This record gives sequence, structure tokens and C-alpha cells, in this order.
Amino acid sequence: MSGPPPPPGPQPRDESLSRRRELASLLGPTRAAVLLIVADRPGSTTNALAEGVGVSAATVSHHTTVLRRSGLITTRRSGGSVHHCLASLGEVLLRGVGEAGRNA
Repeated sequence: MSGPPPPPGPQPRDESLSRRRELASLLGPTRAAVLLIVADRPGSTTNALAEGVGVSAATVSHHTTVLRRSGLITTRRSGGSVHHCLASLGEVLLRGVGEAGRNA
């Protein structure tokens, strides 16, 4: 077996399969997919993330709460929408995963 499958949903253009798998093994496939989409599309709403990952908005809301409490993303409310952006720690994590993939 070659490790966990890539996260569900569309993948950012510049992410390698091995990087997605490494991140999914750390965070879980859905949370990894959410984090990668937020990194690729800052300001994504909960509904846009749900559509991109292929899960319900409630499921995405749960995952974004965990990512926010972990310091990987930030969120802000604007009217009835919640927008998500990558936090500094999230940037460091993604950079580190990318470096690990190149050094493997």
C-alpha cells in the first residue's frame, strides 16, 4: 500500500500528489483538502469550500473550526458568509510539507 489517498475535491494546480498525500496523512484527507483550497483561494467561503471538497457546509464548518483552533487558518464573518484565509502557521506547514517532499 502506498499511503492514504489524495484529499477529496479538486486539487490546487501546483500541488504534487505526494505533497497532498503527506498532508492528508497528517491532517486527514478532508481537512487537508480544505487547507489546500484555502491556500490556493484565500477568502474562500464555507459554502465554496464545501462545493470544492464535495462535502456539506456543516462538515466544512467543523473542519475549519479545527483548523482555526490549531492556528492554521483564520476566519472572518462578512454578512452571512464566513471567509477563510491561511494563517502564518498554515503557510509554514505547507512550506514544510513541500520541503519534505523534495527531500524524500
